[in-house]
Amino acid sequence: MKLNKEIKYNLYLIIGIYLIRDLGNFILIYKNSSNSLLDHYWLNITFLITSICIYGYNYLILLPRFYEKKRYFKFAIGLIFAIPLFSGIRYLLEEIILFQLTKTHNYFGPDILTTHLLDSFYYALVILLISTAIYFLFRYHENQAHLHLLKTQHQNAQMAVLKSQISPHFLFNTLNSFYVDLFDTQPDTAADILKLSNLLRFVIYETDTDYIALSKDLDFINNYLYFFKRRYEDNFFVKLTINGAIDTKKIPSMILIHFIENVCKHGIINRKDKPANINICINEDTLEIRTKNHINSSEKHHEQGIGTENILQRLTVLFKNNYQFQKKQVGTIFEVSLKFPIT
Repeated sequence: MKLNKEIKYNLYLIIGIYLIRDLGNFILIYKNSSNSLLDHYWLNITFLITSICIYGYNYLILLPRFYEKKRYFKFAIGLIFAIPLFSGIRYLLEEIILFQLTKTHNYFGPDILTTHLLDSFYYALVILLISTAIYFLFRYHENQAHLHLLKTQHQNAQMAVLKSQISPHFLFNTLNSFYVDLFDTQPDTAADILKLSNLLRFVIYETDTDYIALSKDLDFINNYLYFFKRRYEDNFFVKLTINGAIDTKKIPSMILIHFIENVCKHGIINRKDKPANINICINEDTLEIRTKNHINSSEKHHEQGIGTENILQRLTVLFKNNYQFQKKQVGTIFEVSLKFPIT
């Protein structure tokens, strides 16, 4: 819908430029031209069609597919190709199709092709510059809106965390006191208290930025699953597999845990014959998470849908459309996959 609206505004712009150009040509050129008013009209229609083709070629293909993805060499080749493309479309419309109707050439001389190409170079260059400028203008306003939305969401998240805190320093000091008291007599329980303290500290203090170290996020996920395992003891059947080098990579905070939480809250995790699987694959510049679980029919899924929608909205703000999300349900088996860029 947004793209359709953007295309509509661009069409208005092109037609507006055409009308201004047509009026100028009529005043400055037509008075001294041997062509009829109808011929003049048809020549300008062919010019408009050619301009729309080149404008759309740059706006819808070159800029989003090559420039936005930093494929600058292919973008430059595409720009160079736009010049003869403009000339070719215009020559086809004016000197072949229109000539069959009006028996009038727009260009004369022994070398019409060369003259046509040189003349079209100027017009094509202007159209490419205008379309590029308008594209950057739309992207600028889009990025400003995304930044504003992201800032608002971040502030709302911070406020929610603040509202939910009950003196975190007091909480951590209390947990630390329990840890010290139990360290000698019940070391296993003391270790669990330390894990719980680290988990809460992560949620309260480590998630107030857009990006977080991947290593910390994976530690948080392991601690989160650990407590589920403690709860279900020998009846916890969730397999977490992590492949790839973690290094110093960063990812958007609190993205992965959403899908882990969905598996544990809405899936069956306590039956050996229906295990849940979580796979995280870390590549050089992308991360992919895949989850597969049997659905717990007693759970309601509307909250899961709302949460996922918020996550996807945040990913769109951060990466536009440069991420892949899929989900499917076959019988009682629910699968999700998400792939997004990492730094």
